Amino acid sequence: MSYFTLEHDGANPPAVFLHGFCQSSVYWKPTAGRLAAAGIRCVAPDLPGFGASADESGPYTMTGLANSLARLLDARGIARITLVGGSMGGVVAQHFVLRYPERVGRLLLVATGATTADPAAALAKADAMEAAPWDEAAITPVVNGFFLHPPSDAELARFRSIALGATPVAAIEAARSNAVNDTLGQLSGIRVPTLIVQGRHDRARTPEHGELMRERIPGAALAIIEDAGHTPQIEQADAFHEVALPFLLAARP
Repeated sequence: MSYFTLEHDGANPPAVFLHGFCQSSVYWKPTAGRLAAAGIRCVAPDLPGFGASADESGPYTMTGLANSLARLLDARGIARITLVGGSMGGVVAQHFVLRYPERVGRLLLVATGATTADPAAALAKADAMEAAPWDEAAITPVVNGFFLHPPSDAELARFRSIALGATPVAAIEAARSNAVNDTLGQLSGIRVPTLIVQGRHDRARTPEHGELMRERIPGAALAIIEDAGHTPQIEQADAFHEVALPFLLAARP
């Protein structure tokens, strides 16, 4: 699995960042940079089938992607982490902490949910994506949907290029797995400090998704980022980091 790291000399548990559907580790570089400057080692993989890991084989299910993260950590000799997951990466993070609870010390879930509001509609979108050519026309509405306030044309072009770098089979399988995901009934088993962050105007994962998770994860906190959509860490970086960084830095001894 391809990944980037921002190293430091301390002994703190590293922070691991998981990106969303048709995204890559690039979406987390600004946050990782701020954490690394504060002495936290950061590891941000491109999940199999996405970004620079597009040549890897599946499975590309939420559980399969969680297991691939465990293999990456094993290969790097990392036993315990602070885990950050955004969008689809937040679903993978839920599967990881439920499957490997001893490996997670803190959990940050961003713009994600434990269920899909309309699984049938989400599956129909995956079917339509499979039937269409994997090209810019197919991924443009996906990328546009990440933002309440679109970034510059150059940035949008960059994000479209990242999306197109995904392997179509990975995108379709991951979309289908995410569509039918239902971890809501298992969230009470998450027993680590958890912060949930949602964009106020996120159309894919509304604040209600965050509230449902907050109700079920013992002791979890929920923060809503105003004037943000599905990528609050990019759209409202200062407001997001004002909430997220103290929580993540609390992992330091």
